[in-house]
Amino acid sequence: MDNNRILCLNSIIFQIYNIEDFDEMRTSILNSLGTLIPISCGSILMVDHSSAGKFLCDPICFPERFLPMEQNYLKFEEFDYSRWLMLKKQTAVMKATSLMSDEDRQKTAIYQKCFAPYGLHYAVDLTIVNNGEHLGILSLYRSKVEGDFADDDVFLLQMLSDHLNARFYADRKAQDPFAEVKNMNDFIAAYALTAREAEILYLILYGKSNEDISEELCISPHTLKKHLQNIYRKTGVSGRIQLFTLQP
Repeated sequence: MDNNRILCLNSIIFQIYNIEDFDEMRTSILNSLGTLIPISCGSILMVDHSSAGKFLCDPICFPERFLPMEQNYLKFEEFDYSRWLMLKKQTAVMKATSLMSDEDRQKTAIYQKCFAPYGLHYAVDLTIVNNGEHLGILSLYRSKVEGDFADDDVFLLQMLSDHLNARFYADRKAQDPFAEVKNMNDFIAAYALTAREAEILYLILYGKSNEDISEELCISPHTLKKHLQNIYRKTGVSGRIQLFTLQP
């Protein structure tokens, strides 16, 4: 990787964490990705947590003139041959040509309704996932003349994936503080927690500090410390941060 690409990658990571407005951040990194990886256009779509019928929503595109393409995609997403990527519990980076031959791909509704009308032929997708929860998908597109994405392009997206996962999760949690709070009954059953321990774990996952928890539950810091030690022992973690990775 040459120095210019390293500097551009570093700039994108900085934008991910430091542009406060979420949609502005999405637009900015798509713009910068065009410098890091030559593209015709790029998009980021969010997972629709409010609807069982539709999977994706709220597209942002750069350049913006390609926005109608993604809006059109939402009408045909159920026919997307790459939709299974969104069922994986981990982040994935995949080129369209790795999923289906060019000949077969050009026969699909997605290609004919979304790619072809906008002069696009190649795509690479990065699924954005945190702790098994799907949060969004970043897609980059090229025309047939521009050629397919290289392994180096895939590697660069893989380098960005952890940073995108973290920022998208932070925004999801800010919009819905209960999004990552697990079912306490599942935790009680899985780790043999007492009611008080489950209550403390709930408050930790909600983002409360030890001081807040002591005050809210009317217990001393010493008593809280004992409960935390029991929670760590039962769940097999060594500290507070690891509690956020637990699965019931």
